[in-house]
Order: sequence, then structure tokens, then C-alpha cells
Amino acid sequence: MVFGGLDSGVADPARSDGTAFLDAVWAGAPFRSKGALLVHVGDVMGAWAAEGLLERADGAAVLRTARKASHAT
Repeated sequence: MVFGGLDSGVADPARSDGTAFLDAVWAGAPFRSKGALLVHVGDVMGAWAAEGLLERADGAAVLRTARKASHAT
């Protein structure tokens, strides 16, 4: 998954209905701030991890990458 041109090294998983993790993230856009984006990424990450669709370590890598990425408001 890529945020602001930075690759997390984690593949974008999808639910059985075809919705990808990043689809779920960007469904919350526009974000008021980078902080709002990070909270949303964390919420999506938690939900997908609880469903067994994303390993917590992979989710942490995605969140780290989102933190490092630039964000235009």
C-alpha cells in the first residue's frame, strides 16, 4: 500500500466483495488533517485485523508509512 508516494511494502488486501483496504481508507476522504487521516487508517486497520484480513504487523507498517507521507489539506 502506498501513501504519498511511499510504499509500505504491504499488499492491499481485499474483502470477498472486492473492497480493498485502501478503498475503505479513501472512502473517508476528504480528511481535515493528517491526524484525521491517521485516525481513520488506524480504525480501518483495526477492523480489518479483527476480521482476519490484515496482520497487525502489516497494519503497523501501513500506519508508519502513512505517518511519514506528506498530506495535502
